[in-house]
Amino acid sequence: MKHQILLINTGGTIGMIGEPLHPSKNWKEITKNHPILWDFSVDYYQMQNLVDSSDMNPSIWLELAKIIKENYDNYKGFVILHGTDTMAYTASILSFLCKNLGKPIIFTGSQVPLAKPRSDALQNLITAIQIASQYEIPEVCILFRDTLLRGNRSKKVDATNYFGFSSPNYPVLGEIGAEIKISWDKILSPPKEHFRLEEELSSDILVLEIFPGMNVNFYHSILQSQIKGIILKTFGNGNAPTSANFLSFLKELQERQIPVINVTQCIRGSVEHGKYACSQNFLSLGVISAKDMTTEASIAKLMYLLGKKYSYGEIQENFQKNFAGEIS
Repeated sequence: MKHQILLINTGGTIGMIGEPLHPSKNWKEITKNHPILWDFSVDYYQMQNLVDSSDMNPSIWLELAKIIKENYDNYKGFVILHGTDTMAYTASILSFLCKNLGKPIIFTGSQVPLAKPRSDALQNLITAIQIASQYEIPEVCILFRDTLLRGNRSKKVDATNYFGFSSPNYPVLGEIGAEIKISWDKILSPPKEHFRLEEELSSDILVLEIFPGMNVNFYHSILQSQIKGIILKTFGNGNAPTSANFLSFLKELQERQIPVINVTQCIRGSVEHGKYACSQNFLSLGVISAKDMTTEASIAKLMYLLGKKYSYGEIQENFQKNFAGEIS
């Protein structure tokens, strides 16, 4: 192989210029003041349409996954430049699409563009390339500042701080200081089968966040749509109102065999149906506990399972399974 790493640019703050910030397609111009980047054994791939990650969508996810599939046998690993706002979503999606992954796919980006003073981009990018080329980590990861995180366990937790990402319910995979220290006991085991790619997703889902005093009558209008699944963001350990109107809404979703995933609004912790009386009803209404999964991973997993055309019962069964380290 000519080079060890394929660096894929999807867009995002790291490669932005101008005021207001927008993606630049001239990577060589952006990196001209950082010649060290060209000392690495890296091939550069720029996606046709660079996007602010706020515009990330399933078609781009599938395009990105296909790029990895087409180049899988040619590189030791992949580094993906991505905007921070939806990085955890994309990392989660790829963790489900890339089956039997035996190489590192490392997402990174920055809070400040590479072309600006005091940018965090250079260190993030160099470290991501070093890890992808030197360590056989069979996972989709996020590298940000001084931590390596499992992608489908990660969340963006700060809009501007250089320590912008966290993995609230799972230990970090690696710590970066003067040395790179990988926690191998936290890394997924290498696959026993050949790499393959899943290539179907369904985005016909809705995320509903409950709040005190919510008007459930609005929710009933959802039943007139073509919705195929719902992520329900609840309080604490998965608690929700017990009003007759809300429970009838969930009952109708169950009768229509529309899967409902219960995800906690809390950054840390887990959904535990029945721990409190106000979540006891979920057990009989077919609501699926996301346990300690992030919202981002829950959305990605539901899109993935719906894309496989699974039945209502199959989604209930498979959502509880651990596919890529996303759930405890």
